[in-house]
Amino acid sequence: MRRTPVVTILFLLAATAVFGATRADFDRVVDFSVTLKTLAAAADGSQPLPGKMIILTGTVSSVTILDKDQPTFRVRIELITGEWIGMDDVKAYSCFVDFTGPEFFKIFPARAPAKPGLDIVAQNSRVVVAGRAVSVTTTPLGEKRVVVEGATVRAIE
Repeated sequence: MRRTPVVTILFLLAATAVFGATRADFDRVVDFSVTLKTLAAAADGSQPLPGKMIILTGTVSSVTILDKDQPTFRVRIELITGEWIGMDDVKAYSCFVDFTGPEFFKIFPARAPAKPGLDIVAQNSRVVVAGRAVSVTTTPLGEKRVVVEGATVRAIE
């Protein structure tokens, strides 16, 4: 969890340098305050869905390929993180992130290698995701999850 501020700062600095944008310009487009905990509150209805792009970090708990053909490739990952509550309880937060397009075909292979590099995202990969929250869905177990339309993903460990 210590890497989140570092990744966020690096992303902000890189974006500012590449695009020549000011911090204010960037803040109009991206909401850095959103976390998986924030999205859990939005899924429960206690907060609205964020309207801006969001940057999330977490661990991939599942990868489900929805369309395996490269031109129309679609995959859904479940992104999860947690926090300690006191000394003996952990609260987990998660969302679904959907990626669509041929550019994600090689990032999410049907069979991940035993030791995937940073260019591959598989179950248990730590990742940073940029995307936009688009809806709330209900799992087969009746739990509500925010669905994020993923724009980009990168393994970070």
